[in-house]
Amino acid sequence: MRKGIIIFIIFMLFGLLFYWYDSTQKIDIGNDEEPEIEEDVEIDPMNVLILGLDVEKGSRGRTDSIMLMSFRPDREEVYLMSIPRDTRLKIKGGYDKVNAAYVYGGAELTRQTIEDFMDIEIDHHIVFNFEAFETLIDLVGGIEVDVPVSMNVPSEGINLQPGVQKLDGKDALGYARFRGTSEGDIGRAKRQQEIIKLLSDELLKPKMVLKVPQIIQTMTEYVEHDFSTTELMKFGAVAAKAKSKPIETLVLPGTNQKLDGIWYYLADENKLPEVAKEFQ
Repeated sequence: MRKGIIIFIIFMLFGLLFYWYDSTQKIDIGNDEEPEIEEDVEIDPMNVLILGLDVEKGSRGRTDSIMLMSFRPDREEVYLMSIPRDTRLKIKGGYDKVNAAYVYGGAELTRQTIEDFMDIEIDHHIVFNFEAFETLIDLVGGIEVDVPVSMNVPSEGINLQPGVQKLDGKDALGYARFRGTSEGDIGRAKRQQEIIKLLSDELLKPKMVLKVPQIIQTMTEYVEHDFSTTELMKFGAVAAKAKSKPIETLVLPGTNQKLDGIWYYLADENKLPEVAKEFQ
C-alpha cells in the first residue's frame, strides 16, 4: 500500500486543476500560503471506470488500458484495480475480450459489461487518449524509471535498455505498453499504474503551478468524462486538502488460457466475490 494521491491524474485531476487554476488567479504565486479550502466539502463513495485509448482522436478502437477505481472517503480508502484488456467477458450475449466492448458500444457498453460481470454499480467513467500521457510527461520534463529488462520492439518504437533512466513521453509509453516479460499483460498493467503514480508525483510539485493552463488544455483535448462542473470542483477541493490517502493497487486475479486458438485472460471466479466487495 502506497501513500499519496495517485488518483490525481485519473480522477481528481480534472477538478483539482480547475480548482487550482481558479485559486492561482486570486493569489500571488509568490505567496507561500496555501489557498483556504472549505472544511465541509464531502463526496459520496464512488466507483469510476477509467479507459485508456491508443487511437487517433475521434476514432473508436479497442481500449488499451482498463482500470476501475473505488473511492471510499468514509473509510479513507482508495482502490485502483487494473482489468487486463484480454479478459474474457460476456458482451451483448456473446463472449469476447473486454476491450472489444468499446468498439461495439463505447464507454457505456464497457461500463455495463463490467457492472454485470462484477455485480456492481459504476458511477462515472473517464476516457483518455494515451497521447495525453505522452504530452504531460514531456511537459513535466520526463519521469525517472528503473527499466528491469531490455525492451526492444522496433515495430512499436520501443527500444529501452535495463537500468534507472529518465524517459520522455514516447519512451515512457513504450515502457508501459511492453508485454514481453514473464508477467505479460499483468506486468503491463502494473507498469501502467507505475507511470500514473510517477506522473502524478511530478504534476503535484509546486513548480507545476505555472504550467496549469497547459495541463488543463491537454486534459481538455485528450480526455472525455461524464462529471458535472459542480462535481469536478468538489473533487478538486477534496483532492487539494487531502495530504495523503491509503492506496490499494491490484490486478483482477486470473490466468492466461488459450481457447479455440485465441489467448484470453480468464478471471478467477473463486476470488471475484472478494474483489467485488471493494467496489460494492
